Amino acid sequence: MGLVQGLASVDRLREEIRDVRYREATTTFCRLMTEQSRSMRDMIQAAIASAAPFVQVPSHLMRLPNGELRGVNYDHTILGWRGAISLMGELGGTRGILPNVQAMWYVPQGLNVWEQVVCEFPGHYARDGEQCGRRFPGADEHVNRFDGPAWNPPKIYFEDHAAIEGGSADDRLARMQWAIAEGDKAEAYGLFLGLANDPAQRHRLKDAILFAGITDLQDTIINRGGYQNIGHKALRARALVDIADYLGWENAHDLIYTVVPDLGCSPRLYGLWTEISTICRMELPDQAAIPKRSGKPLTERELDILTDALLWGGPFDVNAVVMGFFRRGAGLLDVGDAVIVCFQRYLIDVLEHPNAFLHPTHALDYMNVVQSWIRDYGNPHQVKAVFMGARFMNDTIRSNANFPRDPAVALEPRQAYRAWADSVPLDRMLALLKTHVLAQDAPRSCALVDSWLDRTTERHDLLDAITYAACHWQNDPHVMRNCASSLEEFRHNRTSRRDDIVRGFVKHQSRYVKRAPTHDCYQVYAEHFRPAA
Repeated sequence: MGLVQGLASVDRLREEIRDVRYREATTTFCRLMTEQSRSMRDMIQAAIASAAPFVQVPSHLMRLPNGELRGVNYDHTILGWRGAISLMGELGGTRGILPNVQAMWYVPQGLNVWEQVVCEFPGHYARDGEQCGRRFPGADEHVNRFDGPAWNPPKIYFEDHAAIEGGSADDRLARMQWAIAEGDKAEAYGLFLGLANDPAQRHRLKDAILFAGITDLQDTIINRGGYQNIGHKALRARALVDIADYLGWENAHDLIYTVVPDLGCSPRLYGLWTEISTICRMELPDQAAIPKRSGKPLTERELDILTDALLWGGPFDVNAVVMGFFRRGAGLLDVGDAVIVCFQRYLIDVLEHPNAFLHPTHALDYMNVVQSWIRDYGNPHQVKAVFMGARFMNDTIRSNANFPRDPAVALEPRQAYRAWADSVPLDRMLALLKTHVLAQDAPRSCALVDSWLDRTTERHDLLDAITYAACHWQNDPHVMRNCASSLEEFRHNRTSRRDDIVRGFVKHQSRYVKRAPTHDCYQVYAEHFRPAA
């Protein structure tokens, strides 16, 4: 399906997205802004609308021919946009455009994930995850068939339809949440559309959809194969709320079409929510009265106790420690802040294998959704979400511990480079840090950050350098999402150890396995926007 070269247009962008011509689509995206002065908001809306019909999956579980279950997540396209929009303000100016160009680069590669898994459609999952080119060598005259372009049109698994209106807002909100829990996608979607059309209900609707996403979380990922969601329901809900606020809710129909039906996909996992609800009902009878901030933040000793429970304890240890903090009067955000910083010790001191960051940092992103929900809303069930975030973190740590340490990827200790880092002048350090993040040299990157944190109180430029370097990596919306989570939680954290968030952040971005070893997307961005070095 060839495209006539010439004037960039939104129609051309749509065709390139659907054809999985991601290089061409990204170039058109950039040209529409630079040559025709289209706004970033309009371009993001157009890209989301182009992909919306083709990103649903029938289920988040696929039964493989051998009888095993394989998890299927579609939502990295929309999670990429949410991270990119957040980082625009963090990076600022022309540099803030880079995350959005990276999100655009990924969108055509994230269509029809169900078909990609069975090697019937090209894209990131087919090319990298399923290694379809190795499984079916020479299956087509195209050398890189599974990298695109598409040889079949993308499928639609959920047809768009009209809003459901009529009845009280209270009744429709309750019906919507039950429809999501029951897996009635059509009713949940129609009810959400109807409620979204009423500005008076918007705040309650956002609270309700975040609540629905946060409560749907597996009790464990240990030995569960695909029967998990690793926090994606909560991440989708946060993406919907944030992107709709950015686009304007009157422009959010395609965004809603992208997200809401999928929240009711199977499996729907409420076992952990039920467990925590039971515990809180018995031991925290006044849970709805717990303040967000109590004036009784965790002590240094309590932070040490929580760190030990998260990193080395089991689920009941985590329950008991978190419960103790609430029973002695700590606030919701006090405990949530502590969970965030204590978890960083796992990133800083324990993790080595580049592949092992994936699940723990999903737990960090989930906890960021919980914290933002607590900050912005007043739902009486929020204390339970703090328990769930802590349990999720602990579960990913215990899951990783099931795998033996691999000496082949052992890291040199960051302390080995501390004297070297201390010898670098501060005015040269951030440029050098960017070089080592891009080289995926975690020991030197971490040593530079340790030195910076000890030598100066400046933090904005340091975080900016790490984030901008991380955004050079393409094909992986996890990168931008984790940048957004780390920056937001650092900004809001009130513990004495909040600098550990920076230490964990740089370790992740200079060590976590990247989905592509090249910076082709950055080169497209640089060609059109000519950023300063």
